[in-house]
Amino acid sequence: MNPYRRTLLRAACAAALGASLIGIAPLAIAQQTQNPDAVEVLADMGKATVITEGKGARVLYIFFDANCPYCHELYTALRSEVGKDGLEFRWVPVAVLTPSSVTKGAAILQAPNRLAAFHENENTYGKGSNGKGGGITPATKASPSSSAILNANNALLEATKSPGVPTLLYRNKQGDAMMMVGPPNPQQLKEILASVK
Repeated sequence: MNPYRRTLLRAACAAALGASLIGIAPLAIAQQTQNPDAVEVLADMGKATVITEGKGARVLYIFFDANCPYCHELYTALRSEVGKDGLEFRWVPVAVLTPSSVTKGAAILQAPNRLAAFHENENTYGKGSNGKGGGITPATKASPSSSAILNANNALLEATKSPGVPTLLYRNKQGDAMMMVGPPNPQQLKEILASVK
């Protein structure tokens, strides 16, 4: 990811985190019509390394950073939906927000069970050594394969032209490629889950 893009993503997250600290909810940005960037990226999602929850034909991709508070908010909101109504959540790990995003992402990717490590990160969110971000213990070093995965996933996120994470990608029942940036509110989430093809 180019340095300018990374700076924009960090600034967006910092602004969002600052807003959450003063009680202003972030705004989710939804496309009501097919998103051209989502079309291209959805066609390339077979190249992504994902962590899958649930099993079904109805697929929702979610780009997340291990330290992202709004990704954690979305994770929490989706707990009751895992494995329901043929939905499959494919979490796409990226490292775009903080330096420890790389080592926490690597800890998830290098774990014997990536799904269990992902759950550990989210279920202990804010309880790590510094009391911020994902709760998983960061890897001492990102392996070359983990770095390659994070870089490839970061490039896919960049291709969406999304300003931040979480970024959701899916096809609706009409077959249109859709994208949403930020955690959807409960009504938006209900509508998205109902519309996933």
